[in-house]
Amino acid sequence: MNKLLNRSLLYYLVLSTVVLALSGPCFYWLIEKLYLDDVDEAILLHKDEFFKKSLPGLKLSDVPQWNRFNRDIQIYEGKKVTDKPKDKIIREIFFDDMAPEYEPYHVLYKPVTIQGKSFTLMVRLNLVESEDLMVTLTWLYVGFLFLLLLANFYVTRLISNRLWQPFYDTLEKIEKFNIEQQNVPQFTKSVIEEFKKLNQAISKLISDNVKAFRIQKEFTENASHELQTPLAVFQSKLDMLLQEPELNQNQAAILLSLYEAASRLSRMNKNLLLLAKIENNQYSILEPVDISGVVNEVIPYFKEQSISRNLQISTNITNMSVLNASRPLVEILVNNLILNAISHNRLNGRIDIQGTIEELSISNTSDQTALNADHLFKRFSKFSKSTSSSGLGLSLIQQICNYHHWQVKYFYKNDMHSFTIIF
Repeated sequence: MNKLLNRSLLYYLVLSTVVLALSGPCFYWLIEKLYLDDVDEAILLHKDEFFKKSLPGLKLSDVPQWNRFNRDIQIYEGKKVTDKPKDKIIREIFFDDMAPEYEPYHVLYKPVTIQGKSFTLMVRLNLVESEDLMVTLTWLYVGFLFLLLLANFYVTRLISNRLWQPFYDTLEKIEKFNIEQQNVPQFTKSVIEEFKKLNQAISKLISDNVKAFRIQKEFTENASHELQTPLAVFQSKLDMLLQEPELNQNQAAILLSLYEAASRLSRMNKNLLLLAKIENNQYSILEPVDISGVVNEVIPYFKEQSISRNLQISTNITNMSVLNASRPLVEILVNNLILNAISHNRLNGRIDIQGTIEELSISNTSDQTALNADHLFKRFSKFSKSTSSSGLGLSLIQQICNYHHWQVKYFYKNDMHSFTIIF
């Protein structure tokens, strides 16, 4: 109902309903006025006809007979209708023996003289039949008007759908557009000037963004790739310097700090390169991967780190799924999760690894309280004071999950930080 077309049709419908609601009573009032004017003219015509043709030859003895055979033109003695207004058409209720019921009439009372005696002439016309006719005409009018408005509504909707089809086509292609595929959508040509300008503006905007995205990815990939060699040389030279016997304590501390910074820079560079490869879809080869097998293979690699911090690692892996995935990325995912649990743990802490057919969860103790989940997976977001952290580990985890159409969620419960991969 929130579509632009539906909104415009809603306005038309409301306006048509108001017109229909007002035109019916107005039409009835107009028809009623015209008919009552005709009734009044007919009463005056009957009165004139009586005075011209009937009254000159009418005798007193003819009055009862006249009243007997003239239902709506009666002659009364003056005293019988003294309270009625004369020479004025009024509305009055009479009992109709033929119905039998009380019915409305328009009546004219006119004084007359027959052979020197005063009488009152009453001329009346029944309004019941006219009301039925007016109601029927009004309903017919309303019915035809309603059909006209209904037909206009559907015709307008049909025409509007055709007119707005290029817009909906453009909207659908924009919704399906993925900048990582770097394909600029081809919009349907339209003869409508506004839609032509819209498609041209969107095409230019998408083309510029695709170009900028391609340049950014190429720069990230090239920069990361080119930095690998000088970083490796830098680290090897630092390693050689650290082995020099002439170093004093201050020089060794400085070199060690440089070595740690170079190691962190190297890890950051490798992570950026890996992110670029994932975004460039360079891990397109998928194969059946036993997640539990990967977890069991990776855990021994962290044995020394866990012992150095006296961490207790417990596993509870049952019936984990064999998934169609990129095995290198799955290994990186599990490695990063366990490394994250170790790096941000406390001394004498613990790590719980649980796996089911639907998810893999790795939890760890920590001196930190709950983290901000809104910024947790953003690149270069750091929630600890550790200088070894590159700020890309969790972002890489999320990117790998997105690549496989999995979900990664963070929970903090019972003083445990938990990252859960939902397959």
